[in-house]
Amino acid sequence: MDSLLQGLNDKQYSAVTADDGPVLVLAGAGSGKTRVITHRFAYLLREKRLGMENILAVTFTNKAAGEMKERIAKLTGQSTAHAWVRTFHSTGLLIIRRNPDLIGYPHNFVIYDDDDSKDLAGSIMQDFHINTSIYKTGPIVNAIYRAKDNMIGPDEYERGAATEVEKVTAQVYREYEKRLREHFALDFNDLLLMPIRMFRENPRLLEFYQNLWNYMMIDEFQDTNVTQYEFMKLIVARDRNICVVGDDDQSIYGWRGAKIENIYRYERDYSPKVVPLEQNYRSTQLILDAANNVVNKIAGRMEKKLWTDRSGGDRIVLIETMRDTDEAQAVSDLVNDLLTRKSPRDIAVFYRTNSQSRALEEAFIRRRIHYKIFGGQKFYERKEIRDVIAYTRLVINPFDRQSFERIVNIPARGVGPASKTKIVQFAKLSGISYVEAIMRAEEIDGVPKEPSAKIADLGQVLFELNQSIEEITPTNFIKILLDSIDYKKYIREFDENGPERWENVEEFVNSVKTFEMSEEGDGKNIVEYINSIALQTDIDELKEEEEREYVSLMTIHNAKGLEFPVVFITGVNDGLIPHSNSRNSPEQMEEERRLFYVAITRARDNLYMSFSGSRLVYGDVIPTRPSVFLLDIPKELFDEKRLTNVYAPSREKPVTARMKVTPRPQKDDSGEGKYIYAGEVKDVSPSVSIGKMSELQSGDRVRHTTLGTGKVTYVSDKLLKVQFDKFGERTMGGNFLSSIEKIL
Repeated sequence: MDSLLQGLNDKQYSAVTADDGPVLVLAGAGSGKTRVITHRFAYLLREKRLGMENILAVTFTNKAAGEMKERIAKLTGQSTAHAWVRTFHSTGLLIIRRNPDLIGYPHNFVIYDDDDSKDLAGSIMQDFHINTSIYKTGPIVNAIYRAKDNMIGPDEYERGAATEVEKVTAQVYREYEKRLREHFALDFNDLLLMPIRMFRENPRLLEFYQNLWNYMMIDEFQDTNVTQYEFMKLIVARDRNICVVGDDDQSIYGWRGAKIENIYRYERDYSPKVVPLEQNYRSTQLILDAANNVVNKIAGRMEKKLWTDRSGGDRIVLIETMRDTDEAQAVSDLVNDLLTRKSPRDIAVFYRTNSQSRALEEAFIRRRIHYKIFGGQKFYERKEIRDVIAYTRLVINPFDRQSFERIVNIPARGVGPASKTKIVQFAKLSGISYVEAIMRAEEIDGVPKEPSAKIADLGQVLFELNQSIEEITPTNFIKILLDSIDYKKYIREFDENGPERWENVEEFVNSVKTFEMSEEGDGKNIVEYINSIALQTDIDELKEEEEREYVSLMTIHNAKGLEFPVVFITGVNDGLIPHSNSRNSPEQMEEERRLFYVAITRARDNLYMSFSGSRLVYGDVIPTRPSVFLLDIPKELFDEKRLTNVYAPSREKPVTARMKVTPRPQKDDSGEGKYIYAGEVKDVSPSVSIGKMSELQSGDRVRHTTLGTGKVTYVSDKLLKVQFDKFGERTMGGNFLSSIEKIL
């Protein structure tokens, strides 16, 4: 038999040998799509008597392109040095490099990366006197990227701008494009936009590449955006020799511009020969049955059903615990047991958001399990966590210069390097702490008036917190600190990952609460907590330096394209899988379902899923439900393990009375659908909203939206202490005033 076609199953054979014209290979998870692409490349070379340069094969990563080249070289015995097996962006760059004059650029033009683009946008906003405390550079650059992904230029974007943010973005976008041209620079989006422009304006150039590339192939087609689809259309317009390989069930990158509609649009535009690859070479049939049941619920998907020769298989282990901390402990215990008979490289633990890694990391450290975080930093090394720790350390030790220099202009207060140096010199010459120095900022020569007033306010907050360390619980300390500096607004607008960064901060608060509830943290203040994590991260970094095998921890998004003998999917709770942000969007809910499908299909032999009955959210215990997606998996596929009692340490004390009540989903009198708790009596005394601290005084009765009624025991310009009837004394910052009413 033909060695090039040997070993292919019937569907793979059909895809590899498909005749000229449009082809759509619907490649289900684990069905051997890379094998099909590389064998088809080699087949076309031989059967059509082509040179390596006559086929354009594009994918999304340099690694994937490199692996494809290696396989083609082995199949053909030829060098792939001149093969056009590249990413979209590197293909576009080569086209531009050959004819930069067609877009009015010199040969020495430069490529701006994400940081360069943000710097450029930042300088534009500064020149245009745009208030960067309201309009953040990161989200504006991200909006420009999305517009360019969809081939929306500055004029069209400006016409569609409705909100103030969009109008500001339109202003920045126009100038951003102008300055790119002035600097002879291109951003990543331009690497395809410019070739499209060159082809449209220069038909002979397009004809050259159509003659060069007799065939085109695209991998991971479900991840393409509008620009990439248009690039493809131009290349294949004449001969229509295009083969795309993709799977609508694995389209999980809509949040970064990918258009699942492209795969459906391709079927409409080209009426291709459709070859479904349904035989899976990775997972057991039981795992595939679970995956098929999850994804079958999506309306309008392309019909396919994964199957395998590996019949049966171990049932999915479903783990239920009381709390998310118990869940992390349960997972670490099970992993530890598995490591007695499996290699660490065989095991992966997935989660929906990066913030979930914190509890898992701590549990793995306690178990001395060697692990590595993929696609992200370790929890305590993330920028937002380091910010909060630096703030806390400066409160604890007002002479901590490193922490001071990190946070004095976070969020932005107009303190540049020169002002920072003057403050440090003033503190040293005066023999005072950095906190006291910024409280006296107006006395420092060379520090402008506006920033000096802002940092003086900051100094007052840090000073009052320092004086209250012994009185405030660690969790309350962090919440007051974050509230007082308005960190949530700052970090959510820091860049396109702002919302996820804030989730990490919320998880940090949960970490503090977990410490506070533990035997180790009982009755301790924030100083003990900071010391405890310093020791923990030091151990973690020591382990990371050693060369050894490890268990892989990663988000589900980062798991795409990977496979492991043993997979744990953690946090299978509503609000995480599917994510709470998707609740109001049917399209996003479908993407969440596909994401769960991708997670399931990473497992070869054994699959574990875990969820908890409650989760810590910003330091509060919130009841949670298992994911609705679990209901789509037949019960007989599960081996349920209820670990509620096993992982409920008796030494742990209740957080608040709210842990003991069961929410009933009834609407309260307001009709807003708020939960009313069993046994709760609603206070109906008349009250008024509070606008500033000076409207309160000791002895006033107040009502808090969450904590109920209480009596004010202390008021300053920055802090408020209230003795709540049910929850004891709490200390709050000024931004909490929106949650408080004064009882008349």
